[in-house]
Amino acid sequence: MVKSYLRKGLPEYYKTFCIIVVNAIIIFIVLNIIAGWYEKISSKSKNVETSSGSNLFKYKEFTPELAPVYPGWDREQVNILLFETRHVTLGYDPFTQFRERPFVGKYVNVDPRGFRPVKNQGPWVPSEAETNIFLFGGSTAFGYGVTDNETIASFLQEILNDSKPTRLARVYNLGRCSYISSQELIFLEKLIQSGIVPDVAIFIDGLNDFAHYKGVPGFTKELTKFMDEGEIPEWKRIVKGLPVVRMFSKKEKYEESNSEIQRDSIIREIVKRYKTNNNLVKVICDKFTIKPLFVWQPTPVYKYDQSYNIFGKFDYERFLPYVRVGYETIAKDYLAGQFGENFLWLAGMQEDLKEPLYVDAAHYSARMSKLIAEQIASALSQKNILP
Repeated sequence: MVKSYLRKGLPEYYKTFCIIVVNAIIIFIVLNIIAGWYEKISSKSKNVETSSGSNLFKYKEFTPELAPVYPGWDREQVNILLFETRHVTLGYDPFTQFRERPFVGKYVNVDPRGFRPVKNQGPWVPSEAETNIFLFGGSTAFGYGVTDNETIASFLQEILNDSKPTRLARVYNLGRCSYISSQELIFLEKLIQSGIVPDVAIFIDGLNDFAHYKGVPGFTKELTKFMDEGEIPEWKRIVKGLPVVRMFSKKEKYEESNSEIQRDSIIREIVKRYKTNNNLVKVICDKFTIKPLFVWQPTPVYKYDQSYNIFGKFDYERFLPYVRVGYETIAKDYLAGQFGENFLWLAGMQEDLKEPLYVDAAHYSARMSKLIAEQIASALSQKNILP
């Protein structure tokens, strides 16, 4: 009788089981589709917010608002420049984590050997018969939003050589996206280790050290996650990558707020780290007969008339919360003479300049790049830094 019941009941059980499994699979697929759709909508929502205030590159193409910082340029030229600027990508670089990948464009180029060319670019490896000047910094030094010939480095070389020096000046643009003073220190060490030693090393800093206030490179979070997940079995990695799993496991992580950590202590730690890096650079430069110049750069949030800031609606306080107050703090240290002779304070140079000076919320126009280069050239002469 039991055998007879199993023969009659088993197919029904099996049918029910199959229906449950199939429905579970369908529900799981639908949930993933919904979760993926939700992520996409959320991403678009964030992008809308970004375009309204948080995106440093607010404009992807020409707009009349940009006309003052691209005088004499037509729409097509500006569009090509903005396109090329936005399509310079980053790749891995030992010790400093990342660098701009080689790029060839009409206005923007990146040499495979790690620098952005300037007008009348000198040879690599640099010639000992010329005065070789290495210019370090972040994307403002690299020159996001301007051409190869309109970067600070390019203008600086032109200005120095216009004075007919006994030795031709060769400036190398070693600015890189998001670099902080710690990375620039390591970058200099790497060059010296490879046998390439400049006569002069210029470091343009300020913005990024306060933007990346924890003192670690920009992609540390992503690289840490990559290393932490290196031993996870592949099936777990696939499961964790499913939209529905991401949706339910996602926890918003915010950086420490001002209510959790005193803003003043954070800023003081940044300034302390910057001073330490400068002292380390000085030790290295003294050992290898390099003359350094430390430049504290201008930024839109400090001593600049915001009525001339095309990107004045950018929410600096939210997305760069330590920059303005950090500049105010370090200004006091500068006035107290804490940075030594080889320091150039340019943070306030735009105070009386009643004109647009930025091509986005942080990066300099060609006009501003030239003004900064003029100040640096003057300092190199006055401080007897040039050999």
